[in-house]
Amino acid sequence: MAQNLEIYTNIEDQNYAKGTILIYKIFDICIICIKDGVFVGQEYCQFKKSVIDYIVAYTDENMNDGKISQLLRGSFTLKIDKSNCYDNPDIKVVFSEKGFLFQAKFNNCESKFKDTMTMFALSLAYREKMEYYLNLTSSIIDKENYHDVIDIKKDFYVFNLKYFFSNPIHYNYQQKHTIWKIVFHYYNILEQHQELKIQIENLVDILHIEQNQEEDKKEKIKENKRKKIEMIFFNYRCFCYFSFAS
Repeated sequence: MAQNLEIYTNIEDQNYAKGTILIYKIFDICIICIKDGVFVGQEYCQFKKSVIDYIVAYTDENMNDGKISQLLRGSFTLKIDKSNCYDNPDIKVVFSEKGFLFQAKFNNCESKFKDTMTMFALSLAYREKMEYYLNLTSSIIDKENYHDVIDIKKDFYVFNLKYFFSNPIHYNYQQKHTIWKIVFHYYNILEQHQELKIQIENLVDILHIEQNQEEDKKEKIKENKRKKIEMIFFNYRCFCYFSFAS
């Protein structure tokens, strides 16, 4: 995956301080990350994605579950357990539907925070791609234009072969490997992928049914033409026979 990931940051200028804006380009998806308090002007709008609505927090404060829930969800309703939390002697990471909190228990954890940010951006890119394909298939169903399905299926399978992995992180990097597993399961990425795959396969089945029905119609038309021609020749032979007999 590393060769398909590019990260850009803005240069220091009159409008934005250096490093206040990050753009993650993963396969063909661009996701923008904006530090708190930065207003994004028109020149960045082409990169703007729903990630702007997510909360990503870095802290060295030892926060209790209630405070974490309040920060991430705006209430005390977030249940924090092994399904959405990685808790180690050096870092603690808690995920919610709207982002994550990274707690550094020791100094110099910024690189691990950046790695977690990249994994979170990858999860968003996967979800964005699944939504893109679901919208495509939905539009096909609405328009009943099933002949585009084969192209979508080919594109989807190429995407799977090149980019989609249940865990793209080498197991030697155990901490990142474990955090990604939490991200992958917590955000139901595999379930979305399987749902999309089934929907595309169902559309392909519909296309085959349509094609078979079309072939049946053509065969029926051919058969009717053949019968008409046979009837014409039969009538002609009968006419010739009776004419000769008389």
